[in-house]
Amino acid sequence: MDHDVVLLGATGFAGKLVAEYLASHPSQTSFSWAIAGRSPKKLAALRSSLGGAAPEIIVADTADRASIDAMVSKARVVLTTAGPYSEHGGDVVVEACARQGRHYADLTGEYWFQRAMIDQFHEEAQRTGAKIVHAAGVDSIPSDLGTQLAIEQLERHGERAAHVKALFTHYAGSFSSGTNRTLESLAQLSESGQYDAAFCSDPYVLAPSAEGRVEGETVTGWDESRFDRDFKRLGTPFFMAPINARNVRRSLALSGRLPCSYGEGISVGAGLKAGWLWLSRGFGYFVGAPIPLSPKSGQGPPEWLRRAGGFRVVLKATSATGEQTTTVEVQGRGDPGYLATSKMLGEAGLCLALDGDDLPAGGGVLTPALALGSVLRKRLIAVEGGEFMQFRVLPS
Repeated sequence: MDHDVVLLGATGFAGKLVAEYLASHPSQTSFSWAIAGRSPKKLAALRSSLGGAAPEIIVADTADRASIDAMVSKARVVLTTAGPYSEHGGDVVVEACARQGRHYADLTGEYWFQRAMIDQFHEEAQRTGAKIVHAAGVDSIPSDLGTQLAIEQLERHGERAAHVKALFTHYAGSFSSGTNRTLESLAQLSESGQYDAAFCSDPYVLAPSAEGRVEGETVTGWDESRFDRDFKRLGTPFFMAPINARNVRRSLALSGRLPCSYGEGISVGAGLKAGWLWLSRGFGYFVGAPIPLSPKSGQGPPEWLRRAGGFRVVLKATSATGEQTTTVEVQGRGDPGYLATSKMLGEAGLCLALDGDDLPAGGGVLTPALALGSVLRKRLIAVEGGEFMQFRVLPS
């Protein structure tokens, strides 16, 4: 094993942000890392742009299993931003990590890909101790770790959580090319008939063997616009909820916390704030050099938007008796799909590589909460002296 972290897909837009984050990390001298991808020329250019950091270059292509096996053999942890994962050989990387007992984290929002990885490699990863962590970015770390924290607070009072609902009250940034490609892939899957309606509408598709399912649970748990009395806001369905909610339910199922319902929406005010950000800061940029509303691979938002964006989600957990509630706030700075996500994935990788003795035991195809839990929360809180992310328990 040569490196603590190997970053695959490093020359893509999101990959470059993760590479820059690792290169400037305060503890960079305490870990070894490498950048990987198909193009030696692009990898060399990226390494040159990283200043004093000099990660090893590894040429690897998911179309060449031998190259992926060799890359994985050099890594304690593989981070990959090379999505959509169902289209670009993500299964090849997961299989190699599960078989060799190496940890893995990605940014996938493709629930059908996650389910395939669960079916194919969960047992193998359990056997080897590999932690395969999907959705280690803005989808679904805030929702997953926020729910975990809220439930833990109830359990400290001897109560079991029966309901958790989450409302994003701030979500400002760009629409990532990865998200666009994921939505396109979903549309193609629907048209192809590869998965039937029952599969696509299953709230527990990522927890196929779950006991204690909540009857009547829907994919998002927040299916219409409504005024929510707990949050005192008008909430509406959230485009990220179909993957966030399913990851949360996998966490609930594998941690033995079902039955517990989960719903996630976004406030109307959050959409208005996001629109104002674009109008107030972006109009001149639109005129001079348009920001693509549907960016292609390799494209992304300008630096001002990456830094001006942010998110905030409030989560409320209610006990089975209805007598106890806990409210948690998760807040982050930076464009959710790019800058914030790159830091989350970077910290998830370092958490897997360096904090192994403190992490929950066991391997498998897991969620951020199951694999990393409170250890990752502490890491994220410490980023930039606490200026990046906060996890707060609010007064009842």
